[in-house]
Amino acid sequence: MRKIYFLILLGVVACTQQPADYFVLRGTVPGAMDSTMVSLKKLDGRSKLITGYIIGEKFELSGKLDVPTRCELVLDNYDYLERSGGEWESGRRVNIDFFVENGKLTFTTPHLDSLPESFWKYDIRKEKNYKVEGSKAQDVYCRYQQQTIPVRYNIFKIREKEKLTLDDNRQLNDLLTEYREIGKKFIRDNSNIAVNLYIVEGLKKSAFTYDQAYLDELGQLFAATQDTCAGLKNFHQYLHDATRFVKETPLQDGEISDVEGNGVSLLAQLNSNGYTLIDFWASWCGPCRASFPHLREMYRSYGNKVKFVSISIDQKKEDWLKAMEEEKLHWSQFWGSPEFSKKLPGLYDLRGIPTFFFIDPAGKIVFSGHSSLDLEEQLSKLDF
Repeated sequence: MRKIYFLILLGVVACTQQPADYFVLRGTVPGAMDSTMVSLKKLDGRSKLITGYIIGEKFELSGKLDVPTRCELVLDNYDYLERSGGEWESGRRVNIDFFVENGKLTFTTPHLDSLPESFWKYDIRKEKNYKVEGSKAQDVYCRYQQQTIPVRYNIFKIREKEKLTLDDNRQLNDLLTEYREIGKKFIRDNSNIAVNLYIVEGLKKSAFTYDQAYLDELGQLFAATQDTCAGLKNFHQYLHDATRFVKETPLQDGEISDVEGNGVSLLAQLNSNGYTLIDFWASWCGPCRASFPHLREMYRSYGNKVKFVSISIDQKKEDWLKAMEEEKLHWSQFWGSPEFSKKLPGLYDLRGIPTFFFIDPAGKIVFSGHSSLDLEEQLSKLDF
């Protein structure tokens, strides 16, 4: 059976033109059955695959990149087993990510079974069981990847739990802080722009959970970089845009409706003598409704000290009223019209629900998040 090669053009995601104008990736995977499909694609959700097949435990893929690019390599024999009537139990789907750049690249591993499988079977610890040679960016990325395996594995183990406690959540946030600190130090110690731009993506925080000093710190990580590539320009644009969503940004006013259908001011619902919790939700949002039991617990504990306000962004007011009755929510309830809801991404970078805002007595946003445990952690820190 002759080998099959496909050549496509992959787009720009990082910086620094390479001397060679194409790459050839040759791999050896002991234990892989013939006709296992091999695919390579950029991790941007848009690019087409470069595909081929394993023959005699080897594969070869070729293509062209303008810059070093983080890609995903997938080995998958399920399609072949389905077509050939093979035993389903022998199926494997492996996912690996690494940086590809033009030139001669080699992929090696001790055995197919030593590689991390896809989806829920993925084991971070197995990332040490393969090597990609021939890419300078990958050499740097591999050091970062190996250095962060312990903390990433501990983060995964906590998130894997069926139900987190407040102590679990605190431990998780401590690990995330440690992970970010490792990333910042790594960027300072290494000059590969492609890898550094990838790492800094993981240092970005959600709106209203950072201050201007944190954005300035991120900017300083690239202060000595002379490259003017698109990726760095995009990062500088992010820093500019993110200043609109720093902690202690004043909450903007808007008209919402109460249960009687009266239009009221959002700012008028704030507790001027204390803190206000605002919960944005919708009747169709499963995670929103799943958070209500926890919110009811927090309301019983903090409702006499913090004003609770829920705002539905349902398109239809009737859907909100029906869900509100089903959920038996005993704090202030309001409906944001479709016109009001359309403004939320621009005003607050609100792009998903549930989203919780914590507002101080001066009307400033001091916290925003999607986890009710993060919210409880904020409440537990207050000195009432």
